[in-house]
Amino acid sequence: MTHKTEPKKDPSKTAISLELAKIRIDRWLNAMLQIPGFKKNPESIPRALYISFADITAIQEECKNYYNEDTLVGIRVYFGIAGETMPTSATPDDMRGLIVPVLKVNHSAPYTDAVHKDASNPDPNDTNVYDFTSPCPKYCDQQSELYVPVS
Repeated sequence: MTHKTEPKKDPSKTAISLELAKIRIDRWLNAMLQIPGFKKNPESIPRALYISFADITAIQEECKNYYNEDTLVGIRVYFGIAGETMPTSATPDDMRGLIVPVLKVNHSAPYTDAVHKDASNPDPNDTNVYDFTSPCPKYCDQQSELYVPVS
C-alpha cells in the first residue's frame, strides 16, 4: 500500500508579518514575567531554540531505516529542562527542545510521534527522541529584529 506524502506548503501562505511576530514575542515575554524568577531577571527569559537543518536532515535519514519514507511528515519539539543531575535549580541555559519525528499513520491519528525506533517493541532506551537544540538566551542573535526588548 502506497501512502501519498503531504503536499508541500507554500511558505508565503504561512509567513506572518514582522509586526505580528513582535506582538506574539512580546506576549510571550509578558507571560513569562508572571513567573517570579523571570520577573526578577527578565534577561533570563527563554526566547528561542536553534535547530540546524543538518540535524533535521540527519533525523530524516535515520528514520528512513525504521519507517516508510512517505509516512515521515515532520518533527515535533517538546520543551524540557536539562540539568536533572544538578543539585541546584534549573537555569534558562538548561532549556531544551526535545525533537521527535512525526508520522502520518492514518486518518484517525494523522500526526503520531515516532518515539520508539521499533513501535512493536518499544524499548525505552532505543528512542527517536533527540536533544541537540541550543537555547536562547545563551545562544541568541541579539541584533535580530525579533529580539524584542522586555517591556
